[in-house]
Amino acid sequence: MIESEICCGAPKNRTAVRRERVIDAARKLFIENGFHATGIAQIAKESGVAVGQLYRDFSAKEDIVAAIVNTDCRTFMAADSLRLAIDEGNEVQVRDWIRQFVQPEDEPDDGRLFAEIIAESGRNERIAAIFDSTHHDVRTLMLAALDMLAPGAALSERRSALADVILTMSLGLLHHQLVRPRAPLTALVHAMTAIVDRDIDAISREAQALTLADA
Repeated sequence: MIESEICCGAPKNRTAVRRERVIDAARKLFIENGFHATGIAQIAKESGVAVGQLYRDFSAKEDIVAAIVNTDCRTFMAADSLRLAIDEGNEVQVRDWIRQFVQPEDEPDDGRLFAEIIAESGRNERIAAIFDSTHHDVRTLMLAALDMLAPGAALSERRSALADVILTMSLGLLHHQLVRPRAPLTALVHAMTAIVDRDIDAISREAQALTLADA
């Protein structure tokens, strides 16, 4: 019988549990030491998983990074809740989803890990590919949200530019939070979300005007 744990009501087999231990240990070490200074042997020791077994679960350190990025990104994006809000035409929830990109990280360690992955992507092509893929997925979701709020082919370029502005704001706030960890953020976040709301209102009005003109 396969050893398992119960998590969130669903059983996890031994392999899944072991992989999670490795991912959690790697996340901790990447935050403490950086990606480049963390070796497989350290991850194995921290996780309690033998090096040989670790390599059977992950062929390289970059595979662990990919697993971390995939897990964290899926949690952060909340894609299922966004798609449901779009399908239901729930503008309030869609706007709330967009605003989350201009909010500081609830856990500072999450921001430090993300910054470490970004830094490593500048010198590691495989990590760069992982980051680019993640950025593409997030941007695609952002465009879907903006298309719901301001539909129409004529506004495609405006939506694209606004998506890039929001994502750049998010990265900028992350950088600000990392270099000035004790600086107050409330006023800054309010100002940034006000800019986002203003631009969304403007493009939504344009969409409505175009709809009326075509009627």
